[in-house]
Amino acid sequence: MIKQIYKDKFIKNNAIFFVGTLIISVLTYLYHPVLSRMMNIEDFGEVQALISLYAILGVILGVYRVMVVNIVSNSENIQEKQEIILRLKKSGLLLVITIALLMIILSNYLKQFLNFRSIYPFISLAVLLIIGLFSNIRGAILQGWHDFKAVSIAGIISALGRLGFAVLLVYLGWSAFGAITALVIAEIISLLYVFNKSRKQLSLPLSLKIKSNRPLKNELKYGLLILVVGLCITFLYSADVIIIKHYFPPEQAGLYSGLATIARIIFFITGSVSGVLLPSIKIDDLKNENRKILLKAALILSGLGGLALLVFSVFSQLVIKILIGQRYLVYGNLLPKLSLLLFIISLINLIFIYYLALRKYFLCFVAVLSPLVIIALSVFRHNSLSQIINNFLLISVLILIYLVFRLLPHYFIKPKVSEA
Repeated sequence: MIKQIYKDKFIKNNAIFFVGTLIISVLTYLYHPVLSRMMNIEDFGEVQALISLYAILGVILGVYRVMVVNIVSNSENIQEKQEIILRLKKSGLLLVITIALLMIILSNYLKQFLNFRSIYPFISLAVLLIIGLFSNIRGAILQGWHDFKAVSIAGIISALGRLGFAVLLVYLGWSAFGAITALVIAEIISLLYVFNKSRKQLSLPLSLKIKSNRPLKNELKYGLLILVVGLCITFLYSADVIIIKHYFPPEQAGLYSGLATIARIIFFITGSVSGVLLPSIKIDDLKNENRKILLKAALILSGLGGLALLVFSVFSQLVIKILIGQRYLVYGNLLPKLSLLLFIISLINLIFIYYLALRKYFLCFVAVLSPLVIIALSVFRHNSLSQIINNFLLISVLILIYLVFRLLPHYFIKPKVSEA
């Protein structure tokens, strides 16, 4: 039995990637409790708002990552892979530079809107966005080739670097600017590693002559789908901190952001399952293996996420004390509900990834409508922190119900076999 499980390539890849993701998660979340003890609550709230903002902007990086993974996984022609990825890299670079410049230009407005003390953290964020594009494309090549060991090592390098440099820079008095600059330095080091590993799998020579524009048009259309879906998922798991930072006093927002970092552990420790699922799903599924793979992924995710949800709900006070400190216990009663929200979002993300791998464009409707409804609810319902969470929870449950009902026929209705 154990040997059969070990021979299952999907489960084996999940085991490798889960171990890597677990180490990354531990190092990543050490960043938060360590800084929560080194910084005052207002400064820590700024750091969490910046990370949430980067998560939303970083959806653009995720778009290119998913596209490259999909290309590497499904295309057999090396020349075609090189052509499309090179074109994607050029278009991506133009886009992120434009966004980075806009962020720098609008930094004073962002400072006032989010109640920040300085514009410098936004400048670091702009630089991080540009470096992140190169890192994500190179990491995607490794992921598409199922080199999950290298992908995990790159993540560990990044997480360890951001923790170490953040402690150093905050200790030197750089506050929120230092905490975000640490992410920039760590991403550069991680990029050097993935560049060295990925060029052995797939080189991207600048001198390569690109013959056709047609594949890029198809990929950019697909990229729009990924962008919309990625924005939806990122909004679901991170926008609560930004909304609360806008509507509530800095200290209250800072306390809430500490709890949010704990709840997000559920999303990130289960992220390895989606990461393995993406390159495992094939558009040309002749043996109907995709459904079996999705079911395995859902079971693995439910086991991992469900265990974390149980611990965070039953031992919430103890978890808060250990991870971020006793002063955050004032809103400790919110952690179980926040954890449930992140567990549901993790399931939504898994199904979204499944449909993204198959390039199903019906996702656009759900992905566009959901954040708009949550924003509308938050405008009229923001009297308490719990009310904001309820807004997100209500819409997330409705999304999950819709996706599950859409999937059920695939498991109970035998697919038609086309005649030769």
